[in-house]
Amino acid sequence: TPHPPPAMRAALLVVLAPAVCLARLHVAREPVEIVAPNVPSDSMKASAAIKDYFAASAKRDDAWTSVVEAKNRSMGRYAAHLEHLLKAQNKTLEALDKATEMQGVAVETASAAKTEAETKYKAKEADLGAGRVGADFTAEAAELKTKMKVF
Repeated sequence: TPHPPPAMRAALLVVLAPAVCLARLHVAREPVEIVAPNVPSDSMKASAAIKDYFAASAKRDDAWTSVVEAKNRSMGRYAAHLEHLLKAQNKTLEALDKATEMQGVAVETASAAKTEAETKYKAKEADLGAGRVGADFTAEAAELKTKMKVF
C-alpha cells in the first residue's frame, strides 16, 4: 500500500495530536461541584437587615392594631398595649438604623468594585488600541505576495 506524502502525514499529526492530548486530559478530570457561598457578602448582609426591618415593622403594625382594639374594647389594657407599641417602635427604629448602616456599607463596597473594574477595563482597552490595530493587512499581504518567489 502506498504511504501518504510526508506533508500530509505532518498535517495529520498536527491535527490529531491535540485531540489525543485533550482526550487524555478530559478523562483525568473529576466533575465540578458548585456550592452555595458560606460567607455572606455586604450586599447579602444588607438584604438580611432590610428583611429584619420589614419583620419588625410588621410586629409594630400588629402592636398598633392591638392598641386600637384595646382603646375600643378594654381601656384597662390600653396602657399596657401602648407600652408594647413603644417597644415595637423602638425595635423597628433599631432595625431601620442597622439596615441603613448595612446598606451604606454595601453601596461603598459595590462602588469600590465598580471603580476597580472601570480602571482595569480602561487599561485593557488602551492595550487593545496599541500596536497595529488599524493596519491594512490585505494590502500588505498583496504587496508581500509580489515579492515572494514560488518554488
